[in-house]
Amino acid sequence: MSIDVVIRNKQLFKKALQPEDVTLGKYSCGKLDEFGRSDRKSMEGNIVIYDPKKIGRGVSLTWSKDIKNEIALTANFFSTKYDMEMLYEIIRNILHVWKTKNFEQDGVAFGEEDIDRLCTEQKASSLSFMKDVEKLVKGKGGAVTIFGAMFPLDLDIKLLEKFGTEKDEEGFADYIHRLQSVDAYYAVPLIYKNKKKPNSFFGNFAITSDTDTIFPIEAKTPLGFKDPAIGDALQCEFFVVTLFSYEKKKIVGTMFFEDFMRMADVMSNPEFDKTHVLLKGISEEKMDELANSEHENPLG
Repeated sequence: MSIDVVIRNKQLFKKALQPEDVTLGKYSCGKLDEFGRSDRKSMEGNIVIYDPKKIGRGVSLTWSKDIKNEIALTANFFSTKYDMEMLYEIIRNILHVWKTKNFEQDGVAFGEEDIDRLCTEQKASSLSFMKDVEKLVKGKGGAVTIFGAMFPLDLDIKLLEKFGTEKDEEGFADYIHRLQSVDAYYAVPLIYKNKKKPNSFFGNFAITSDTDTIFPIEAKTPLGFKDPAIGDALQCEFFVVTLFSYEKKKIVGTMFFEDFMRMADVMSNPEFDKTHVLLKGISEEKMDELANSEHENPLG
């Protein structure tokens, strides 16, 4: 669910937008990879504009150096109040740059005079959706996945409901910002074909020594990945963890995901979100210990 905005340039001599027309000289941007992780720097292709002081879900758009006819902006529900304020601030600025009076939101035409009202309404709607989130995702378990400006987040439904019920805009914004401000690698499984079994796949998580990692407590295939042969959701037969030594600059071992969880005592690390822990950087000594332990080599 999203808020979709289109602004069209109706001037005879059209002026292309500049990066500062959407970043306003104070917002940051980044390009998301196929896993929903931001590179925190690119201003090209499908990007997310976000406030580095209040990192939320951001505003999405497709950027190029020659946007002069129209631009489409998207903000998602369960966004923070700061995301909404940023969206309408960007809209207002583009209206001025292109000297146009109207924009479309979800197919309905509005003018600059409607911006403050729309912003207030959308902030209220976001709180309302949070309050009723369990009804919206009924049967999907205790967490709901949202794509933040930095990476995906699996949020506790009960916590979202609490923010919505208490109309705690600041609490929600602070929580989302705190999660995405962590200086850690967000682990995802790279998907490979299993050469030993036709039409079979496995996922491979990488762990680098001395690197804090946002690590899942259960291995799953990333959302949206399709089996290239049949077009259905891709299923991995198993998952492995590859151990990379920063000091030695090479892979020192590979083990099944379940073995790594047990032998690295992953669950003793602090909770990150509903389905991840913040795995403290594994020392070189511990990396060697894991690599040399008795365990089955899943790729051997």
